[in-house]
Amino acid sequence: MCIPLRDTVAPVAGPVEIFQAAVDALNRTDETELGQLIDPEITFVPLRAAVTGPFIGHKGLEDFIAENAERFEVFRAEFDELRPLDDGRLLAIGYIRMRGHGDKVDTRYRTAGIAAFRDDRLSSWHDYGNVDAAMAAAGLH
Repeated sequence: MCIPLRDTVAPVAGPVEIFQAAVDALNRTDETELGQLIDPEITFVPLRAAVTGPFIGHKGLEDFIAENAERFEVFRAEFDELRPLDDGRLLAIGYIRMRGHGDKVDTRYRTAGIAAFRDDRLSSWHDYGNVDAAMAAAGLH
């Protein structure tokens, strides 16, 4: 008998925990766990979406992970401030750390974005690239 993984994982408490678990799964490139934490129709808008367009759904996240593997030896999201918003979204402020294949030094840049949730899953992520822009999008400026 095959039991779907989602039924075997304890429910995650709220937006902060869902986001932290999804970032952890992304950093480990654990597509199975990530698939349990994100909405099947997620709209994922990293900074590179200005060139590539947004990544949509599970397939979009798979494409994002594959692009990272092609481009980077290290790609890691590190958020040190997670601020729940009154409307159920989450403001996330932190860093993206990356190192290209063959490079010797990591690049780390400050970033901030807003995550939204539906049915206890991450349904969208928009990386605004800086704290002021994300705070304005959150209605905090």
